[in-house]
Amino acid sequence: FFFSSRRRHTRFKCDWSSDVCSSDLPAAELPACLVALGGEVEIACAKGKRTVKADDFFQGLFETALGPGDVLTAIRIPAAGDNTRVGFDEFARRHGDYAMVGLAANAEADGDGFSDVRLAYFGVGATPVRARQAETALTNGDIESAVKALGHDLDPPSDVHSTSATKRHLAGVLLRKIAKQLGT
Repeated sequence: FFFSSRRRHTRFKCDWSSDVCSSDLPAAELPACLVALGGEVEIACAKGKRTVKADDFFQGLFETALGPGDVLTAIRIPAAGDNTRVGFDEFARRHGDYAMVGLAANAEADGDGFSDVRLAYFGVGATPVRARQAETALTNGDIESAVKALGHDLDPPSDVHSTSATKRHLAGVLLRKIAKQLGT
């Protein structure tokens, strides 16, 4: 559906790169997806090219690894394999609003469990936030321990839409939903 016309294809690429380059919306979905999928960006400047992992690219509100004279030339996402599992969901006050809290997830099915679990939350910090302790617990197959670990992984700021406690609660609800999407 994104690629049904040349115009849509160009717009899609521009949306991706502008969301990634600007790092202006803590609630933006695409940067979190890039982090969850283990993506990377290629940056070119007069001195040459370099590749930066998505985990290291987003540095703060309006801050990325792009420097003066840098241009984002490519966004790379590893190809999904037969065992790749992905999940995505978000909570917003109204359809179409920016998310109060969202979660993009990626994992590799490994027998009855998972390996390489990546949980990237958005709307809970100035950049996509990896929930690393929750990732470990989910890798071990313990959903409730993963939800509990969010208390250590996330420190969302309160804002006009919800309190920090509400965002942390919603993050746990999302994790339970995403775990089902992944196939736990």
